[in-house]
Amino acid sequence: MSEVREVIKKICLLGDPAVGKTSLIRRYVFDMFDDKYITTIGTKVTKKTVMVPATESRGGVKITLLIWDILGQREYQRLHPVYYQGAEGALIVCDSTRKETIGSLATWVTSFKNVVGPVPVVFLMNKSDLVDPEKFDRTEIEGLSKQHNAPYLPTSAKNGLNVEKSFLTISEALARALVGC
Repeated sequence: MSEVREVIKKICLLGDPAVGKTSLIRRYVFDMFDDKYITTIGTKVTKKTVMVPATESRGGVKITLLIWDILGQREYQRLHPVYYQGAEGALIVCDSTRKETIGSLATWVTSFKNVVGPVPVVFLMNKSDLVDPEKFDRTEIEGLSKQHNAPYLPTSAKNGLNVEKSFLTISEALARALVGC
């Protein structure tokens, strides 16, 4: 039987204001949703432990995620690099109902990786429950996903679509990074 390794990893949730970062965290950690918008001031840290099963190349990994919910307001972007320090991954979120937030993803990922280096990221297209998937143009997010060799997932904090999968995806990438696979 393989040994379970226990680690603590800091990840950041990044994206423009009101894309649903706080709602995604609340859905994942507390299985709750509230559609009232409350601006995140500074950053809020939430903790959750996830078990990543063993593979052929490594044993199981018990990861305690320190999830940093970072304010999205551009007027505070000079603070962002301070919040990024020590992060080992990120979920970078856009709002599928606001095209300009999709365009901002490239800026978020670049500023993040300029501070922390080549760590795993996952792009999330939140509020997907509010958009007709057949009418949504995924070209921009697919191109960014390929450019950064990072997955993207449509999510909905409201109905839970792919929320658990998003955090598991980043956790699996963190586990792979432990053994360099």
